Amino acid sequence: MLTRRHLIAASGTLPIAMFAPAWAATAWPAKPIRIVVPSPAGSPVDAIARKLGELLGKSLGTPVVVDNKPGAIGTIGAGEVARSAADGYAFLFTTSDPLVAASVMVKKLPYDPRSGFLPISKVANSAPALVAHPRVKANSVSELIAEMKAQGNSPSYGSWGPGTIPVQVMESVARQAGVRFGEVPYRGSPPALQDLLGGTVDLTFAAPFVAAPMIAEGKMKALALVGAKRSAVLPNVQTFAEAGFSSYVFTNEIWVGLLAPAGLDAAIQQKVALAVRAAVQGADLSGFLANIGFTPVGNAPAEFERELLAEAAAIPALLRDLGIQPL
Repeated sequence: MLTRRHLIAASGTLPIAMFAPAWAATAWPAKPIRIVVPSPAGSPVDAIARKLGELLGKSLGTPVVVDNKPGAIGTIGAGEVARSAADGYAFLFTTSDPLVAASVMVKKLPYDPRSGFLPISKVANSAPALVAHPRVKANSVSELIAEMKAQGNSPSYGSWGPGTIPVQVMESVARQAGVRFGEVPYRGSPPALQDLLGGTVDLTFAAPFVAAPMIAEGKMKALALVGAKRSAVLPNVQTFAEAGFSSYVFTNEIWVGLLAPAGLDAAIQQKVALAVRAAVQGADLSGFLANIGFTPVGNAPAEFERELLAEAAAIPALLRDLGIQPL
């Protein structure tokens, strides 16, 4: 009688073929990995992705290629990853926009932001500062509101596009304080900051490390910080929460993280997540992040997923409440 023992004896590879995950049939990774970044080349998100990709390539033993696919609040790049095979060779490195704000801002998303992706790890956080042109007399957000109420004026602010964090924060301030701002939308932070320096707009947001040297030179001033605590770079600048604005949007920092198409094998998910954490904890990447104003995170997939769900529960509802219209 031919038994399972005879089959095993006849072929030492049979148990692997029968019981190992499908991806183990050929060792992973067996070819280059692609990280899609839905931001322009040269942006902070792109710079972090390239540094992370370099380190992941070394630890995983295969080239990691960064592919920039900007546009439509990040949904072009996110959509491409969502449509990719869940085989461990396509990942998305992004901010929250295509996963959270886009659910309100885009009429017909080409993917489901909740079920279309598998979280790997949140890589880093950054708490932007509300900065003002020197002509603005106020030195804090509280003084700004008092000035607006006294004079009945409506300062302009440069946003990073419809529905982005500057819009979420400034329109929430306006609603809570009973004042009005004028939004001037830009395609990201750099052009908004450039126009602030040129005097085209009164206010915008910038990373503390970017703002600090220009504040020292008298080219701008910082009025408040998003996030739960003050910045070591701008220790004298209060948080929005300290000024009395304590709802979720005022403490929700900008983040960058790595995700995969839904359906990725759990073993690959964990292997990549561990590689990301090791990279984030290493001096090379953590120092790089600190130099561009980001705080290293490198959390586990489950924690990243919980944080994503919390943001997805709060921000789209806020955007709808603020009357933000889809593109």
